Amino acid sequence: MEEPSKELKSIARIPLPSVHSGARGQVVKLPSVDSSNDSAPTAAGSDRKKLRCLWYALYFPQLAELDAAQQKKYLLELAALAQTVSSTISFHPLALIFEIRSSLRYFGGIDVIHSKLEKLISEQLNAWRLPGSFSYSVSPTISGSLLLARSGHNVLVYQKDKLRSALGRLPTEVLQLSKEESRRLDNMGVRCLRDIWRLPASGLRKRFGSDLINRLNKAIGKAPEPTRNYQPPPAFVTSYDLPYEIENLTRLLPLIDEFMAQLCDFLRRHDLSTSHLVVSLLHEKRSSTRINLGLRQPSRSQKHLMLLLETHFTNLAIPAPVTAIKIVVQKFDSFFSQSGELLSEGKPHPIHYSDNKLNQFMEQLQARLGEHHIKSINNIAVHCPEHASTQLDYTEQNTRAATQQAAQNPRPLWLLATPQKLAVRHGRLYRHQPITLLSGPERIETYWWSGTDVQRNYYVATESNGSRLWVYRERTEAQAWYLHGLFA
Repeated sequence: MEEPSKELKSIARIPLPSVHSGARGQVVKLPSVDSSNDSAPTAAGSDRKKLRCLWYALYFPQLAELDAAQQKKYLLELAALAQTVSSTISFHPLALIFEIRSSLRYFGGIDVIHSKLEKLISEQLNAWRLPGSFSYSVSPTISGSLLLARSGHNVLVYQKDKLRSALGRLPTEVLQLSKEESRRLDNMGVRCLRDIWRLPASGLRKRFGSDLINRLNKAIGKAPEPTRNYQPPPAFVTSYDLPYEIENLTRLLPLIDEFMAQLCDFLRRHDLSTSHLVVSLLHEKRSSTRINLGLRQPSRSQKHLMLLLETHFTNLAIPAPVTAIKIVVQKFDSFFSQSGELLSEGKPHPIHYSDNKLNQFMEQLQARLGEHHIKSINNIAVHCPEHASTQLDYTEQNTRAATQQAAQNPRPLWLLATPQKLAVRHGRLYRHQPITLLSGPERIETYWWSGTDVQRNYYVATESNGSRLWVYRERTEAQAWYLHGLFA
């Protein structure tokens, strides 16, 4: 890396190099800064707060080789590491910028903060098989720190009135302009940022628009800079060691109910709900008993969650007494409220059924019978009736794609596993009673390519007791009649 000139050293405090060197060349050790020596002018209200900010920028040029989704994922993980030194973190292309003025006294200076971050971030980059080097800079503005970091000068500009001079020596490439804008500046003989500041603002705005002027004003602190701060993903984990062993699960319900109240309060404060949480019952010298509460529809109802847990407890056998309880939320979901009636006509109120009530009922039924004992039926695009449907777990139906369109002709829900041969007496069909054909035929011919040739004429029929049947007659030489299904 090119060593900054003497003029830049007089503007930006260049710390002495550390005893080791990294992949980016000379590694500088940023000096600790005492906020009591801040020479920035004081002002009242929000102006004073803005002047006292100190922004630390980390620039990762190696991420440019990744796609946008991977860049976002890596920056989020790096932001989680930076959260150990700052609570205000903003995202920028290939860069993270966070405020450290409020952390200086706690950590004992910038050198401690940098050493802590350098170790964490370098290890993470190496784990991703990326170069462990990165550029960093500190200044009183967000854009100023970003431009200095892009230039590769690992420097600290402590005083705001020195920032313009420090930025003036940077090449125009740090602005990352378009090719056309870069060509125009090059034709005008503009090589550094200070060359831009020498030009009249009206002419620049006419040739390049207001965006360039605004970016430069943000860099020197003359324009406000909105930030997109890092918000860590929500997490809820709670555990409790019981004072004594408990064998009766019903005695755990009041304690778990209190934890569920804490969980629902957490979800309400974050405007979230959950569709999957795990309640673990810990035992002495035995593996823990896990209870998966999977919800078909996300919820944050304490009453509903406790009802599901009580249902699980009725069929649960534990291998040993319980010594501790742990609750972990596996999946958070957005909260969608249910709208009620604004006006009600007459009393008593009519009972209304909704998908939400049905889902809650199915979840309770599933908790009582078992996870794989409730099935749903899906259509398959096959002509042969016995292969035109399949059974899925009730929870799996919600994740599958849209079902195939069903046949328009009448089809019974109940098909016999093996078609039942019908008797023909004096030209009439008989099962237990005489059968009368109502409609048909519906001809189905398929599977001729597999060696099992299906040739049938299907009819809707009825018995004298009112039962509706689905029967077919083979189109082979035997021309036998069979009962294949029963309508509801």
